[in-house]
Amino acid sequence: MVTLKFPFTFVDRLKAGFAITSACFGCLAWTLAFPAAGILLPVVSYVTSGYVSKLDIFLSAFLLVFMPAMILWNTWRGHKAFADTPMHTYTIDATGVRSKSAHIEMLQDWTVFRSVRRRSGFLMLFFTKQCAHCIPLRWLDPHQLSEIRALAISAGVSRVDV
Repeated sequence: MVTLKFPFTFVDRLKAGFAITSACFGCLAWTLAFPAAGILLPVVSYVTSGYVSKLDIFLSAFLLVFMPAMILWNTWRGHKAFADTPMHTYTIDATGVRSKSAHIEMLQDWTVFRSVRRRSGFLMLFFTKQCAHCIPLRWLDPHQLSEIRALAISAGVSRVDV
């Protein structure tokens, strides 16, 4: 059994969001679509008309800034919702993964987990393609990682990259 208790900071939330987004091709494509449109808009405008209007510049700037602003805003909202209780407790054993904070307690059996992976400084326990428990690796020692790996493999998790 592995028990962890740690604070989940704003930076942890932001990095976890990027790690999950980059792990899902559809999520990454959707996230990059807005900045790509922001780059293409003035290029297409210039190629087709020979100049870039102020409206095109404004729309381009909006498209370039929109997704980073939304990511920061959603991360801030999530962080503020748990600001009064920053500590998170995880208990990982043969029965599954128990996640607990002052606001919620959740027990998930190993059968719901699709994969357990190390990614971008996190141990990520994916229970859907876009949802995972993200535990910062700095809170885990090598023995705990190997124990979690063994638990996931023995429970039959299909992909374990720890």
